[in-house]
Amino acid sequence: MKILPVISSTNYHNTDNIARINTKKTSPKPISFKAASNESLTFVQNLPLSERLASIFEKFLQGDLILVGKKINEAKQRMLQSTNCIDSVIKRIFFIPDNKLHGYVGFTKNREGYKEIINLNDFDIKLYDYDSDNLKIEKLTPHDSFYVLDGDTVNIGGTEINILPKSKADLKKFRKNFCQAKNFEKDIESELEKLNRKTISQLSKDIKEVSSKVTFKDVGGQDELIEELKKSIIYPLKYPEVYKTFDVNKGFVLYGPPGTGKTHIARALANEAGVNFMSLNGLELESKWVGESEENWRNLFEEAKQKQPTIIFIDEIDAVGKSRGGKDEYGAKVVNQILTLLTDLDNNKDNVFIIGATNNFKAMDKALIRSGRLSKHLEVKKPDLNGVGKIFDIHSAKKPLDKNLNQTNIKQKLYDLGATGADIKYVINEAHMIAYERAGIYKKMEDGTYSPRDLNNLYIIQNDFDNAIQKFVERRNGSDIRAIGFNK
Repeated sequence: MKILPVISSTNYHNTDNIARINTKKTSPKPISFKAASNESLTFVQNLPLSERLASIFEKFLQGDLILVGKKINEAKQRMLQSTNCIDSVIKRIFFIPDNKLHGYVGFTKNREGYKEIINLNDFDIKLYDYDSDNLKIEKLTPHDSFYVLDGDTVNIGGTEINILPKSKADLKKFRKNFCQAKNFEKDIESELEKLNRKTISQLSKDIKEVSSKVTFKDVGGQDELIEELKKSIIYPLKYPEVYKTFDVNKGFVLYGPPGTGKTHIARALANEAGVNFMSLNGLELESKWVGESEENWRNLFEEAKQKQPTIIFIDEIDAVGKSRGGKDEYGAKVVNQILTLLTDLDNNKDNVFIIGATNNFKAMDKALIRSGRLSKHLEVKKPDLNGVGKIFDIHSAKKPLDKNLNQTNIKQKLYDLGATGADIKYVINEAHMIAYERAGIYKKMEDGTYSPRDLNNLYIIQNDFDNAIQKFVERRNGSDIRAIGFNK
């Protein structure tokens, strides 16, 4: 027997080996499970695992998943870490309990119609080739999959399983005694219809591409907060096995004054984690039609669960999560709906993180921010002098700064004014525009005499920044917005 090399569940290039597998399709028949006597049960329990597996393989269809191991809950948790190995919707799940197996394993039938084995353990499993002159062993690393052919032998923690095309005995009437089955086909059909409708409805919408991704390197002055987000969200997503004994918190509130970078941090977090990111403003899901808002929230959470792992970021969450009470019965219903959805996420252990951002933390409903919901509260503080410097460097990195520019002086001025990250970005862009004005770039564009060469020797000088800071102070003094810690 020539063993297939270890390959990804999405790459099928070895046509010589693929041709060995019987791909003839037969009309699927429902698997029948009938009760058996005690004598039959004893007989079945003594059957080798290979025989029991082979009986299920006889009616193995695409969309079927077989899990083997001691405990079904443990098998489920391990399979959740390996869902990337499955390339089709799961319609039926079979669990074969086996106390002698020192590990867990899964079997699926991929899109091409071939059986694949999934290693659900934290150790390698082995595939033996007994047909070669010398014994050859292929290894499969944890949470990966590869082809298995009839006649292969798999070693899982010292237990050998022979992959057989069919069982030696007719075990149809005994299957209920050695295999638990769950059929999800009816549920899948309705969900597929909804998903297909949604996909088709998206067909005419514009596709937006992001030219660059913001990361934690683009966030200045929030080192302590970033470390907390890594420990609380990124590491649990990337290293779930480390957090098996943790009750991982899934709900967060970022609070602090406007302009401190809450949305910026959330986007950087999603990119660092490499997961699905859904961002919206709290008022976007509100509706003037009573009952529609609750449905919008349900749809949002349902989509997040379908695409998990997911991070949902809700800006201005206090707009919908404000404290209940008074005559706002409609607002209270929305909060109640959100509470129910958060509780369901926690109970089902869905891999969905919720991050709310608010400038008015005190207005939040107490039930919404308690344990089991949005229970971790992280303050996005005003940047210190070092943070101001980092933010300045980030936003000015691609600007044509004059080499004689006194950056230390500018950073100190911005810190003394209590500037936020948004304020610093505004000042830098304003200084750039003032430099254009000084060099007559706008006038040349108006006259049609502009040339790209006009920018060759253009630099932002100290006076441009002084004027930009002055405009910032005048703009702020002309509004009700006060800088953090600015009391004059």
